[in-house]
Amino acid sequence: MRQQKKQKDRTAITLVMCFCLMALVSVFVVKANIDKVKDNVERTRTADVVKEKSVNETEAADDNIVDSRSSENHEASPAAQFILPIEGDIIKDYSMDMPIYWPTLDQYMTHGGIDIASPVGTEVKACAGGTVTKIEEDDRFGITVEINHGDGIISMYGNLAKDGLVELGEIVSQGTVIGKVGQSSLFEFDDAEHLHFEMRLNGEPADPGNYIKGL
Repeated sequence: MRQQKKQKDRTAITLVMCFCLMALVSVFVVKANIDKVKDNVERTRTADVVKEKSVNETEAADDNIVDSRSSENHEASPAAQFILPIEGDIIKDYSMDMPIYWPTLDQYMTHGGIDIASPVGTEVKACAGGTVTKIEEDDRFGITVEINHGDGIISMYGNLAKDGLVELGEIVSQGTVIGKVGQSSLFEFDDAEHLHFEMRLNGEPADPGNYIKGL
C-alpha cells in the first residue's frame, strides 16, 4: 500500500511539475507575443507620425522643396535654383586647385567651400530644398549641417551656433532657416565672423559658383 501511495505521489508531483513548466512556457510565449505586437504597433505609429509630418511639411512648403529620399523628386533637383544661404562678403574663396592661406593654422591649404562674412547670430538659410541628412560637430568646421538636394548634390553649412539648429531628417524648402552663424570652427577660429559654406557633387567638393548666380 505504501509503495502504491508513493508511486501515486510521485506521479502527482510529476504531473504538477509538468503543468507548472507548461504554464511557465506559456507565460513566456504570451509575453513574447505581446512584446512583438507592441513593437509592431509602435513601429506603425512611428511610421504614421513620420508620414504625417512629411505630408504636412510638403503641403506647407513652396514649389522649391525637394525630398531627396524620393526618387521621383530626384529628377527635379537639377532645375532647382540655388541661392546664397546668407548675405555678406566672401572672405575666403573656393580653392581646390591652389592652396590659400589659413590665418588660424598659419599655413597654406586648399579650401573646399567659401566663407561668407556675417555677424554671430545671423540666421542661415537653406540654399535649396532638400532633406537634412547630417548634423554633427566636425573637427575642422565645428557644428555643421548637411542638406541632400538629390542627384548627388549636397550643401554643407559650417561654423554654426548650437542654438536654433534644424532637426535631423527634416524636409526643408529653399530659404528655410537651418541655423545661425557661430564660432565653432577650430580651423577658422581666428578669421572674421562668418559662415563656412560648401557644395558637393557625388561626395567631392564643387565650386558653389557653379550653382549660385553672381558668385
